[in-house]
Amino acid sequence: MLDTSKSVESVAHNKSSDGLSRLKVSRRAVISLAAASLTGCRRSSRRGPIEIVYWTGWSGHELDVQRNLVAKFNRTHPHIRVVMLSQFGNSGYEKVRIAFAGGSTPDVMSTVWADELAAYAMRDVLRPLDSYLKSSHRDVTKEYMPGIARMITIGGRVFGLTVSSSTNFIAFNRAIFEECGLDPDHPPVSIEQLDSAARKCTAYDSSGNFIRYGFRPADLSMWVYPFGGSWYDEQTGTITANSPQNVSALKWMASYAQQYNMRQMQAFSTTFGSSSTPNGPFYVGKTAMESTGEWERAFVKRYAPQLKWGWFSLPYPAGGRQRATTLDGSIFVIPAACKHPDEAWEFLNWMTSHDAVKTFCWSIKNVPPLLSVSRDPLFQSDPLFRFTIPIQQGPAAFGPPPLVTWTMLKSAIGRAEDSVMLGGEDPVRVLNRLQDESVRQLRRTMEELHP
Repeated sequence: MLDTSKSVESVAHNKSSDGLSRLKVSRRAVISLAAASLTGCRRSSRRGPIEIVYWTGWSGHELDVQRNLVAKFNRTHPHIRVVMLSQFGNSGYEKVRIAFAGGSTPDVMSTVWADELAAYAMRDVLRPLDSYLKSSHRDVTKEYMPGIARMITIGGRVFGLTVSSSTNFIAFNRAIFEECGLDPDHPPVSIEQLDSAARKCTAYDSSGNFIRYGFRPADLSMWVYPFGGSWYDEQTGTITANSPQNVSALKWMASYAQQYNMRQMQAFSTTFGSSSTPNGPFYVGKTAMESTGEWERAFVKRYAPQLKWGWFSLPYPAGGRQRATTLDGSIFVIPAACKHPDEAWEFLNWMTSHDAVKTFCWSIKNVPPLLSVSRDPLFQSDPLFRFTIPIQQGPAAFGPPPLVTWTMLKSAIGRAEDSVMLGGEDPVRVLNRLQDESVRQLRRTMEELHP
């Protein structure tokens, strides 16, 4: 899963999180893109089907699966010819921003990440899909998992659809659990149990250097949810960066920095191999637990088939949220500048149908966002999907806040986390500062959009 989805190849996506604040580009860049042969929204010069161009952010195996699906669509819809082009990587996503800025877009794109959707929608560069959904007798609130339906709805209108999703959970090494006297059949449920398991699984050499660490919390933007926090209150339109729950989450993360010497842990992590190789730290026993998602299974199968591993949902403190997860991934959209929106919708409608979603998600082993597919015996027979699907369907599944400044805020959250975990700053002071800065940024951005 932008792209939305995170299996083996798609984990490698590197997003530029501040790019949405720079939709103004040079005249030369816009003209260059408009002249390029890879733009969309054009009719074939010869007589025949209407040609539409689809930009995808997937690569590797996922791209191959999509290529087969597009070929099937073209065979069964002879009046439309879809040309699929991959925009994988940083340069591809920069091209997406330039295309939106210059109004020279393809017909359909899945190169919009979920955390970018609100910003694009509020800048009026996307077509709302509500009329198309109605004419096709579709209702996202009935078809999609509740968190997904909320994620693709901005200001009461649907601006995109998705074909896959992923779940946050903790993967653990069963052999290390047994070695440390932990029951692998009863992994941690609470934050206290996670902390205890992390201590028991951490090992040092005779000089006090790490041989293995049990767990290292990261990604404050995710961890606030098990603590009962959030980043934005839709009802009041208020940013909630310094809420008591968010502060509690960051204080808990900081306790690891204090207990384990985060800089020493950071130095130990420089010895790690890439997680997409057989030398990944989880695969060679340098970490006992790690935050991950469904894509972990593909990594384990490919790089460490001998590994005995398990999984459990994100632990939570007293009063927190059980089975919390964040939602992200690639969103299929129709740009506002598209010249053939009806044909684009016909393709998008087909790609997000039951059969296409089932084929795609099973092939890349991602959670299907459609309720009908998640209930399919094929997915219900799989232990990992039986575990993750209820989490995705639950009340604690949160998509990105519908904030026009969310990508900028998310980057600032990462910097705030580093200042506490590596810089030793006070969590309360850091989140208060983040609150003030993010409120000012939102105000400035809204004034620019609505002068």
